[in-house]
Amino acid sequence: MTARVAAPLPPATTIGPVGWLRKNLFSSPSNSVVTVVMAILLAWIVVNLGAWVVVQADWTVIVSRVPLYIVGLYPYEAYWRLTICLLLISVLLGMTWRAWPDTARRFSYGFGAIMLFVGVFPHEMAPVHRALLLLNLPAIGLGYMLTPRAGESGPGLLEAIAGGALSSMLDRAAVRLATAWCSVVRALLPSLYGVAFRLATAWCRAVAALSRMLDRVAIPLATALRRPARALAPALDRAAIFSTPRRMLTAVVVALVVTMILILGIDGVPGLDPVAPQDVGGLLINLLLAFFGIVCSLPIGIGLALGRRSSLPVVKVACVIFIEVIRGVPLITLLFMSRHILPLTLPEDLNVDRVYLAGITITLFSSAYMAENVRGGMAAVHPGQAEAASALGLRGWQTTLLINLPQGLRNIIPAIVGQFISLFKDTSLVYFIGMLDLVEMGRVSVQGNQEFIDNGREVYLFIALVFWVFCFSMSFISRRIEGNLGVGRR
Repeated sequence: MTARVAAPLPPATTIGPVGWLRKNLFSSPSNSVVTVVMAILLAWIVVNLGAWVVVQADWTVIVSRVPLYIVGLYPYEAYWRLTICLLLISVLLGMTWRAWPDTARRFSYGFGAIMLFVGVFPHEMAPVHRALLLLNLPAIGLGYMLTPRAGESGPGLLEAIAGGALSSMLDRAAVRLATAWCSVVRALLPSLYGVAFRLATAWCRAVAALSRMLDRVAIPLATALRRPARALAPALDRAAIFSTPRRMLTAVVVALVVTMILILGIDGVPGLDPVAPQDVGGLLINLLLAFFGIVCSLPIGIGLALGRRSSLPVVKVACVIFIEVIRGVPLITLLFMSRHILPLTLPEDLNVDRVYLAGITITLFSSAYMAENVRGGMAAVHPGQAEAASALGLRGWQTTLLINLPQGLRNIIPAIVGQFISLFKDTSLVYFIGMLDLVEMGRVSVQGNQEFIDNGREVYLFIALVFWVFCFSMSFISRRIEGNLGVGRR
């Protein structure tokens, strides 16, 4: 009988952190030199920039004007509407986290961290607004708890209360406490027998009293909540708005409508006095323009791409002309045309605010580029897919909508998100037509106040950081979606 010889272990310098460094940073003399030089340069930048940020920079221009950068000239008495919008977004984000945990979990963490930072950071903000911002954290948890996971059949929160599970849950908690304490006592028993025995006896009595008290509280509470919980249990199923595509679309539409009503107001409703569009500024106007452009440019771009691939000459020529004309003109030119030339062609009694004109212009500009991305993705689908669909008896429109378009969109997820990021950054150009976006608010804060005339670096570094956070978030979500769909692997 021969003895089994264990396989030799790889050299220690080829595995672990040391192996990774040798493979990626010090694989050759030239790579080693580049790594050392870049490390020295990076360390110099970090040290000097960190010293300037912590010691030399004066952040008063940011801390004292946070509402101005975020919402512009939005009326102070209507700030509660914006916090309600954030709470609605937090609940939807919690539901998304529950439905798609792999994609939305870290994004929920980041959003909650931002709300916590803004809520506790020492800047000029009313306590009630700080409290409403901090409520976004439990709002995320509420959306998470009230939404069943996809494919999950277990009882939700309301069903658990309706079934009287509250008492048993508390009893289990008491048992866990007793078990943990007994483990500690067992470890200390050899050296502290007498003291440990007395402590264990006292603890067991306390746990028994606590269990009886919890029973006296939990059983009446569960009994009192059983009837309303059973009445609300059907609503829990309806709250799972992301369980089907139809519910997801309905939730997005409802959230969009409610958000726009809260932000802009509506005539005749107490507490929702209309807000002039020109008073909506700061980061809020950038986010609104970006959201409107993202939601509308994708379907318009898909329609233009399908029209350009159409066999109908009129439709194809019209789509080609639109795409090529829009792509051939800079966005800043289109914004100036929408602000100064387009109103001349409209009836005199028709007055369209520049905010809406800017949103339409940015949307049409982005849709032209989106159309070419979609067309390229559909062209990359193997012709065998269409031939197989034709062999199965699918019609042309069925092949396009069910075969070519889904695979084409999957192929161009990086390009789509890249276009969305570019659209968000392009919203900063609206300050050229007199809109008070985040960039314009920063310029006004510096040039309009003599005391802050030397704080331009702090302001624009803050603006760059804000844009980077949103762009990186979109890029992060894109990578998660690509990973779930297997883009580039199959």
